[in-house]
Formats: sequence, C-alpha cells, structure tokens
Amino acid sequence: MTVGISLVALLGIVIYLLVRSGELRTWHVILTSVFGFYLARTHLGDPIGSAVVWIVTGLTHTA
Repeated sequence: MTVGISLVALLGIVIYLLVRSGELRTWHVILTSVFGFYLARTHLGDPIGSAVVWIVTGLTHTA
C-alpha cells in the first residue's frame, strides 16, 4: 500500500503540472487514466467515489 500511495502522489503532481500547462495530449490523457486507476486502488477510492455521487446527486436533484 505504501508503494501505491507514493505512486499516486507522484502521478498527481505530474497531472497537476500538465493541467496547469494548458496542453493535454494523448499521452497526458493516458497518464490521467493510470492515475485514476491507482487512486481507486488506495484507501481514498471509496471516499472520492462517495463524494462524486453526492455532488452529482446534488446537481441533478435525483435520489
């Protein structure tokens, strides 16, 4: 789990810099997908999923 969390941190920093630069290319999208995959495998995956569902439910007003 420690290796997974450090990899998520590294990928998160890279994604932040790519989005900040304003240019997203095909390999950037692939890197973002890999980040999402590794993030879902950490202990943060469930709270993030719950937060996304909460936000979408609040915006669409459905139960």
